[in-house]
This record gives sequence, structure tokens and C-alpha cells, in this order.
Amino acid sequence: MRITPNITSQNSLYNIQLARTLMDKTQEKIASGKNYNRPSDDPVTARLLVNFSDQLQVGEQYASNMTKANIWLNVSETALEGMSATMSEIKKLTSTLTSGTDITAVRQNAVSQLQTFKQQLIDYGNTQLNGTYVFAGTTDNQVVPFTGSTYSGDDNPLDIQVDNSSTQTMNITGGRLLKGTNVVPHQYGSTDILTEIDNLITAVNANNIANIQAGAQKMEDGANQINNAITDVGGRLKRIETMQQFNATTKSVIQGVMSNVQNADYAKLAVEMQQQELAFNATLSSTAKISQMSLLDYL
Repeated sequence: MRITPNITSQNSLYNIQLARTLMDKTQEKIASGKNYNRPSDDPVTARLLVNFSDQLQVGEQYASNMTKANIWLNVSETALEGMSATMSEIKKLTSTLTSGTDITAVRQNAVSQLQTFKQQLIDYGNTQLNGTYVFAGTTDNQVVPFTGSTYSGDDNPLDIQVDNSSTQTMNITGGRLLKGTNVVPHQYGSTDILTEIDNLITAVNANNIANIQAGAQKMEDGANQINNAITDVGGRLKRIETMQQFNATTKSVIQGVMSNVQNADYAKLAVEMQQQELAFNATLSSTAKISQMSLLDYL
């Protein structure tokens, strides 16, 4: 095939445009600080970066979920510890009554203290976090879970996603906690603590020794029930802490990979830019000589 001056000219212009394009891309990388500024730069790598970005967004949601659960469980734990302390006081008081007493004033004082302790348990059971009752299950936030010995909440769990394949329940329900509702999972005990306090008050008022002693045992069972819930909350908090650490590590690894892939190496780009400028100028020079196009000397 005969190489005509026109073909030579077209090839020369193509080489100039190609060299100019390479320089422009390098300059764009230097300006943006990124190796890839659009999918067409490298479709495979661009897809990889999009997948990493999606994983980071999902991880941020998991982190938000776990932060919320951590706060919720810490508030619950504080209330539970208050309940546990109250149950300890009830046990101390009850231990002084198991033999009964004929002194009316003593019995009345004991009844008054038991009523106060019961109200403390109710107050802890009605603990709120940002206007939400933490022990009410999934019921309407306008419904107070505990009124007297009645529980108006439900025993439904509030679950949050902690990774792509597992969840964590963040709430303790009042039914399981103070009413002894036997619902799997998280069975803490079967003692209806509030009702048993009412029964104990009745027994103390009547100086019914047998019922007082039975009530003392129920208070022991109730204290264990609350302590079981505290242990459960501690386990959940530990798991969330572990998952938070795992999530943070995963995030750090992904960000590191993305940085290695995407962030521009300025030293390397500077060398490339210098080489491309030399190649571009050489192309201009050789093209001018071959085609004898004086105009190219000014490009």
C-alpha cells in the first residue's frame, strides 16, 4: 500500500492528539487527587470502588444501629441495677418479718416501706429514653407500661441489624422482667414480683407468718430474676462492643484498599507528566520535520 502524504499527516495528528489526551488525563489526576475520575477510566476498578462505597454505607448503618442499642442497653442496665438494689432492701426488710410480730406499728411501718419499694420498682419499670419507654416492648409510647401491678406493654423484641447475617435484641420487656412472663428467649424467671409484693403486704398486715415466709422466698426469686436480666444485658453489651470493633476494623480495611486504589501518587504522576511532555514535544518536533508544516512549530 502506498503511503501518501495525507496518511502521514493523519497519523501524525492522531499521535499528537493521543499524547495530548494522555497529558490531559494525567493533569486531571493531579488536580483531583484521584486515579479514576469517571467509570470510563477503568470500568472494572470503578465497579470495585462502587462496591466498596456501598459496603461503607451499610457499615455506617450498622454502626448507627449499634450505637443506638448501646445507649438503650446502658439505660436499661442502670434501671435494672436500681431494681436490684431495691430488691436487696426488700429482702432485708422481709428477713426481719419472717417470725411475725404482734406490734401493729411495726407491721404498718413494714407495709409502708414495701409500698415505697414497690413504687420504686414501678418507676424504674417506666424508665424512658428520648420519650420511649425502654421496658414497654413495641407498644405505643403514649402508653405507660406499669400502673400499679399491671403491665400494659408487650413482650415483643426490638431487634437491630449488626451485620449482614445477624441481629441483636436491644430491649428487655417489662413482662419478663417484673411480671415473670415465660416467653422464649430471655427467660429470667417466673415470679410476678409486683403481685408478690402485694401478697406480702397482705400477709404482713395479717401477721400471717406462713405467707410472710412464702413471700420472702418469692422476693429471693424476684431478686434472682432481675439479676438474670442484668447478666443478659451485660452479655448483649459485650457482643455489641465486639461487633463495633469488627465493624470499625472492616471499615478501616475497606478505606485503606480504596485509598490505595483511588488516591493519586503525586510523585509517580509527576514523573509520568514529565515523560508525557517530553514525548508530546518530540511528537510535535518529528511531525513538523516530516510534514514540513511550519505551523506546528507554534503548538
